[in-house]
Amino acid sequence: MKTLVESVCSKIKAPGWGPLRVRRISKASVLLAVSLLLVVSHSGASAIPYRSSFMEEPERFDSEYYLDLLTMRFDRDWRDLWDGTDNAFRLRFGSLNVEQWNLQESLKFSARISRSFRVRYWMERYHALCEQAGERNEIEVELNACGYLYLSLLVEPAFWKRENDIGIGLQHRRAIDRYVRFIVRVRDFANNFAYRHGDNIEGEENLFTRQPVEAVVEAREKAGSSFRFGVFGSVTNRWEREYRFIEQPQQDYIESRFVRDASCWLEYDLCRSLRMDIDLRTAVFFLDRRFAGAREEKHRVREFLPRLWWYPVSSPRLAMCAGIQLRRERWSGLGEVTGSFRKDEFLPFLLIQTRLSARQMIEIGYLADRYKSEREGFDRGNDTRWENRVKLAWEIRLRGASRLRVIETVDLDREDWGQFSVHDHFFVMMFLGF
Repeated sequence: MKTLVESVCSKIKAPGWGPLRVRRISKASVLLAVSLLLVVSHSGASAIPYRSSFMEEPERFDSEYYLDLLTMRFDRDWRDLWDGTDNAFRLRFGSLNVEQWNLQESLKFSARISRSFRVRYWMERYHALCEQAGERNEIEVELNACGYLYLSLLVEPAFWKRENDIGIGLQHRRAIDRYVRFIVRVRDFANNFAYRHGDNIEGEENLFTRQPVEAVVEAREKAGSSFRFGVFGSVTNRWEREYRFIEQPQQDYIESRFVRDASCWLEYDLCRSLRMDIDLRTAVFFLDRRFAGAREEKHRVREFLPRLWWYPVSSPRLAMCAGIQLRRERWSGLGEVTGSFRKDEFLPFLLIQTRLSARQMIEIGYLADRYKSEREGFDRGNDTRWENRVKLAWEIRLRGASRLRVIETVDLDREDWGQFSVHDHFFVMMFLGF
């Protein structure tokens, strides 16, 4: 990570970064944002930390799962549309197997209710096989305290009141897509009250002895027209919950968890025709259960994705992208489930985009995934695979900022179907701005 900080600083000092550009965002600001990422990467968390179980490796359900996620990954254009629009809906879904879709939906809505107050709504549904699966249904009331400073009250209602979340936020925002934001949420804040006074407890009390609290930092900034970055990180305390079975013949137990999740992206225009993108992520998921079914689990995820975009000056409608995504997962378990799992993945890709007109674009590319996994314990074994596919995509720009992208892939491996397949997986991506 030290290398990352030095790299960012060197870009600020690089030729072509005149005093006027640097004045828009100081080196200290960049260092602060990257430092926040480093701190959170050692103590960060995901949005729905204590409602998710530890998934088995997704390849048991879809041998090309992370290749699927890479195939429908948002590029710079789609990310800018989302970050730069107050009211928008975006959708990604793709085939995982003959029974399941990977479904990701996000909606945000904003409306001013007075000169100083604004109400916002956030909805996210992420139905997937990986650890990022979860849901969000949150209402935010925002107060413009003064100038660029905003205060927020956030409430996330749920059908069971014991699952309601509440939070506060502080934000410094100069534009829709230029901000630094801090949020603190108390998860399931009415849980203990509901269990002690509710009528639908069904003979058990699941009480927090240490309340789950989540802290989040988000930032997006730019320096001139050449360098931009975004940061996201969250952290929960190590919360603890006691499960008491009053009427059922089960042994009580105590469970504690924490989740750490941090990511960032950097974009730098090397010259007029070359741009470099870098995406980083680190996450840790921990579970400790005592007494009945005692176990301890720890899951670590690391991701690194550099990309190089080339825009030929002689062909303004053409763009080429080459990159490789590196993934590393480590899982270990003690107690009821004892063992370990490790996996390393290398996903190289090459994409070519051609704009047919101002409203239409086609993309063709090659994507691959070489992964090697090893499991120790009750399910001992190892696996090494090399997946290959061709990507064919068609995008149309609808009215305003809206987009529709349809993707078909061609499988180049005999392993999945016993022969080369014209049809592999199908994907749809949609963005609607309103």
